[in-house]
Amino acid sequence: MTAVRTRRSAPRGQSLVEFALVFPVFVLLFAAIVQFGMIFWAQNTLTQVVRDTGRWAATQQDCSGATILTKANEIAGNSALLGYSNWTAADVSVSWSGDPCPPTDNTEASFVEISVAHAIPVFFPWLPVVPDTLHASAEYRLEPKPR
Repeated sequence: MTAVRTRRSAPRGQSLVEFALVFPVFVLLFAAIVQFGMIFWAQNTLTQVVRDTGRWAATQQDCSGATILTKANEIAGNSALLGYSNWTAADVSVSWSGDPCPPTDNTEASFVEISVAHAIPVFFPWLPVVPDTLHASAEYRLEPKPR
């Protein structure tokens, strides 16, 4: 009996087809990781900006809030906040609670609450769960007037 050699043909193009099927999934996964990383970075930075603005507002003796928007824009401009452009009164909300405002001693309590809505750029709009606006707020007790 003679041995018959059968020659197998090389699977040409198989790896190209597999790559074509898997590559879009990897691109989508990579894009989602990048977008969500940018969102988390922006949320963390926004929260820090709001906290810094609230801390500053708690030390002021002005309960009108006229300078808080200016200070919030100054702090945000010095931060690495993704997609930041000057905020308006529609973006930054300030509320005061307690009487008197500002307090005269430590037995009285007055609070300032600052809330910010910040629009962030969405680089991959085809990701359905990506928010386009982030929110952060902070509340601080006002320091009493110095004597």
